[in-house]
Amino acid sequence: MTKKQLMKSKSADIYFFTGTGNTYLAAKKMAEVFEQNAIPTRLIGINIDKNNFLEIDHTKTIGIAFPIACWNTYPFVRRFIQNMPQAFGTEIFVFSTMGDSSLKTAANFGSILKDKGYSVIGTKGFKMPNNWILVQNDEKNNLKKEKAFRKISTFAAELINGTAKPESTNIFLKLCFAFTSFITNLIESSFSQKLIGLKAVEEKCTKCGLCVSICPVKNISMKAYPVFDGNKCQLCLRCISYCPEKAIVSRVVGKKHYKALNDTEQKQCFL
Repeated sequence: MTKKQLMKSKSADIYFFTGTGNTYLAAKKMAEVFEQNAIPTRLIGINIDKNNFLEIDHTKTIGIAFPIACWNTYPFVRRFIQNMPQAFGTEIFVFSTMGDSSLKTAANFGSILKDKGYSVIGTKGFKMPNNWILVQNDEKNNLKKEKAFRKISTFAAELINGTAKPESTNIFLKLCFAFTSFITNLIESSFSQKLIGLKAVEEKCTKCGLCVSICPVKNISMKAYPVFDGNKCQLCLRCISYCPEKAIVSRVVGKKHYKALNDTEQKQCFL
């Protein structure tokens, strides 16, 4: 495959955001295929307190990976993509992970990035286990991940050999994207923040501080117990899913939820 490699760059940076871990695993699989084909690849987490886009190396092929939320993505991730700098032909690919449908959100972001001067070499969405609505058992989740990983490997190979293509979008999908962008922006309103109602159950909480350290938007501070006082929660479920004592609850998130990463992967991804 190396001889017929058509990806212009010989290295790649994949910028990703992950809540419960699905997108991290997808980006990791993508990087593994690249590495197997002699393309060194870095995974770079998108974080609200870092302007990652200022560090973008335009000599590399860039990947953008994110989870789908309400047929779109989280507001701070959307802002990261929309605020990426102008480019002059930098190769870029975009992919998402989702529980059901994405309404081709990756393709819509591809259109935005094309207008910024990027050369979009592929966009795709991959179905992964549901996070907290319609959560399935471990056996079904593992089968879903295995199927997604096969498709991700195929997509990575297509990117390398030049056969991947950006998905097409249309006026209907663009209108859906605009509407879902508006809806997801509402999560940052004071009403939505109160409705989410995150809190730590003191009888369970050991004050380990993990939730504070892994919150991507710095919404949690440690006082006598964790306090969710930043009014920036994106409902990504990191704190709920990875609390070792299951001590964090919400008014809108049920008791049944999912996490994708084991302890080793969790440290690699979040800490």
